[in-house]
Amino acid sequence: MPRLKLPVYKTIILALLMWVVAGTQAEEADAVLDWALWPIPGAVNLVDGQPRDGIAMEALELLMARLPELQPRYRLANRPRQQYDMEQGLAFCSMPLLRRADSDQIGYFIPFMASTPIQAVIRQDDRERFPLENGSLSLSRLLADTDLRGGLSGFRTYPPALVAWFGEAQAVGRLESVTGALSGENLLLMVSHGRLDFTFEFATVTRAITRRLAVQAPLLSLPIQEHRELVETGIYCTRSDWGRAIATRLDLAVRQIAAEPDALLALYERWVPEETYQAFADELRAYYLQRAGEPTALP
Repeated sequence: MPRLKLPVYKTIILALLMWVVAGTQAEEADAVLDWALWPIPGAVNLVDGQPRDGIAMEALELLMARLPELQPRYRLANRPRQQYDMEQGLAFCSMPLLRRADSDQIGYFIPFMASTPIQAVIRQDDRERFPLENGSLSLSRLLADTDLRGGLSGFRTYPPALVAWFGEAQAVGRLESVTGALSGENLLLMVSHGRLDFTFEFATVTRAITRRLAVQAPLLSLPIQEHRELVETGIYCTRSDWGRAIATRLDLAVRQIAAEPDALLALYERWVPEETYQAFADELRAYYLQRAGEPTALP
């Protein structure tokens, strides 16, 4: 049998090496899960421009610990960028997010955490100017009986229960959309400096921002009479075959964590103001125990 010439051996060896390298790279790519995280103070806190801690970040770490075969890779994003990248079909997941109809068109939503209700934030010294009923702010009376003006973040998504009121207030020039900081923290500064009378924010975010920034006037968070329910937040993964498969795996891991909710509830004790957490602790535990038994139906 004729012997193969040396160049032929080299070609075979090179082809085998390329096949091994390609297979290794494919395995490594399959093992990486890309995350686009929203840098919301108290939820995803940054250190030197990188996500470090926060209630959502630490919950995500609990989640990824259930999926040791996947290596997380993080980058920062906002809603326009997240929407654009999912429309382009990029393979990634994003959090912490509220569910939106337009995002449902391009992504799969996996419920993950419950937030205590969003609150109105005002200057502490202005409390008497607001229509309060048993310590809660009446939005209907705020619009009908006062001329106070508020602001919303142009980059954030707000609970659906308040969207109709927001529309009414914006229609009469009493609520403006403010851009600038992606997290919306500039709104709290604007309230503190008297440029706005009120804004809306979650207790975790308000606590983180007021601890970090020098506010000119002390702020006060008020429960909203028309909105006392927990707010469900979660994860979006790109709507594709890849996204559906990874969303199914994430959903199972979420339900496994929710079945033993003490680890999640410990995050609330750390990041949510004590009085807020205590007011909703039983509801939060009930939410997670129910979530454990409810697989997400993916279309």
